[in-house]
Amino acid sequence: MPRPELHPTDSILDAARGVVLDHGLGAATIAAIAESSGAPVGSIYHRFGSADDLLGAIWIRAVKRSQTRFAAAAEHDDPCEAAVGAALAVYDFCVDHPADARLLLSFRREDLAGRRPNPRQSAELERLNEPVEAVVKDLARRLYGRASRTSLDRVLMAVFDLPHGAVRRPLTNGEKLSPQRRQGVEAAVRAVLEDVRG
Repeated sequence: MPRPELHPTDSILDAARGVVLDHGLGAATIAAIAESSGAPVGSIYHRFGSADDLLGAIWIRAVKRSQTRFAAAAEHDDPCEAAVGAALAVYDFCVDHPADARLLLSFRREDLAGRRPNPRQSAELERLNEPVEAVVKDLARRLYGRASRTSLDRVLMAVFDLPHGAVRRPLTNGEKLSPQRRQGVEAAVRAVLEDVRG
């Protein structure tokens, strides 16, 4: 039986995310991340290669976690319920993973992952949004008959803009997200979808 990993990758990524959120990007050095995680500096360099690659990895992990929930929720048979579910999955991700959500809301991809990505990471970043783009196009077709520029914009407003707008202020202020706010997001998303379909 293999020995458990002394410093799991997720622990190092969590530590790096904490340094970025608590002290800013400029503080996210390998030395600071090693001190926060307890992992040796050499081990971190061996695993990630550079601070830039490590910062890119925390961005990619947060995005993939969010995308997984979003895509699963959008599989509902009813297109309206699929869109509402996808929007609420964004909200629920922020409740369950507030640190990842704060990271995604506080920084642009270019801030973390666009500094100097290695070729492998650069290729992964290029494809990172493809699964969500496919889900949004599918929702637009199911709701409005085709994925036109207008229908895509409406879907994006419902499933991204509304939930992200609802969570940004409380999350960046360190407040907990409430069930009442979630209900408000659901009501707003339904109103947008019904208004457009009506």
